[in-house]
Amino acid sequence: MPKIEAGSVREHRAQRLARLIDAAEELLAEGGVESLTAGAVAARAGIARNSIYRYFDSIEDLLELVVTREFPAWIAEVEQAVAAAATPEEQVVAYVRANLEQAARGTHGRRASLSRASLSPSTRERVRNLHTALHEVLARAVRELGRPQPELTVAVLQAVVDGCIRRIDQGDELATVSDFAAGAVRRLLAPDHR
Repeated sequence: MPKIEAGSVREHRAQRLARLIDAAEELLAEGGVESLTAGAVAARAGIARNSIYRYFDSIEDLLELVVTREFPAWIAEVEQAVAAAATPEEQVVAYVRANLEQAARGTHGRRASLSRASLSPSTRERVRNLHTALHEVLARAVRELGRPQPELTVAVLQAVVDGCIRRIDQGDELATVSDFAAGAVRRLLAPDHR
């Protein structure tokens, strides 16, 4: 039996997979998708090349793991921020601010760039489904507002989030963008906009 480097086989596998994803992210940052080969990932992670396929079936699968890595934590942070807000209006503002904080904290810009250029149709579909799960957090808050045309309201609010995330990805200061977005959202939700 191979030697494990953790307290259990499950922990060992999780650590190895994390090392492989870390290695892939480093290679992508240095040389783009062309640098992502099984040999390069294995060498960077310090794992035998033939062992890496115990963790994923193809480089495309590894690329999907890189792109989707931050989603579970991102969604959890947004859900927590929304749940802590007292009113539906403040839940929407919390949704906006939490998404912007997550974008500023992580590597959203690089992952978004990979999503647009390098993923298979099935992986793109999975990324779309993850975004849909995130957008449902906003949709629930909007439905609680009781506004006419809730789908249109969600679309406009999400456009604000997406535009502001692009600004953060381009280097704008989080606090400035977040305050601007929160103000814009409050104006959009004001009673005279119904």
